[in-house]
Amino acid sequence: MTFKQRFDQKYKSDPNLFGREPMPVLKEALKYVSGGKALDLGVGNGRNALYLLDNGFEVTGVDISEEGIKSLKQNLPEHAKIKLSVSDVADYETDEKFDLICAVGLLHFFDIQNIKKLIKKMKDYTKMGGINVIGAKMTQNFRNDLPYVFKHKELKRFYTGKDWKIKYYKEIKRYRSKVATIIALKKSL
Repeated sequence: MTFKQRFDQKYKSDPNLFGREPMPVLKEALKYVSGGKALDLGVGNGRNALYLLDNGFEVTGVDISEEGIKSLKQNLPEHAKIKLSVSDVADYETDEKFDLICAVGLLHFFDIQNIKKLIKKMKDYTKMGGINVIGAKMTQNFRNDLPYVFKHKELKRFYTGKDWKIKYYKEIKRYRSKVATIIALKKSL
């Protein structure tokens, strides 16, 4: 079963699969940017997108799961400023620039080559003064089928250099898993 099939099945059986509460790293991110345009890669059923909408962002959400997007649409407030795309995030292209781009619970579903390409796209699509927000697994799942899990401090290395400043980085232990979280700011020239 592909990840797309697995998530379509999960969202079909539980439209509120991940709950309504956004990831803590996204709440932390709003200390560094307020309002504007946001891109939620791996939007799923929208817990992070809904939080961003509630905080004044115009949101673009991309996910491979039609069922996740369908679930999100049912929870949208009237007149929500959101664009949704059922697409593999690796194939997603845009000419837009965003104030905030998040990929929470997403990158571990790709191999390292595609992770590098995806983070490059995130950086390219970010406005000066905008941020990238990532949460990615550092431990394998029960099925042992994640293509990649991050090593200690590895996620930080994607944002070293003169163009980016790491504003927040934590490796969080939750239950039997560990997650790397980062907020990186694209420096203005």
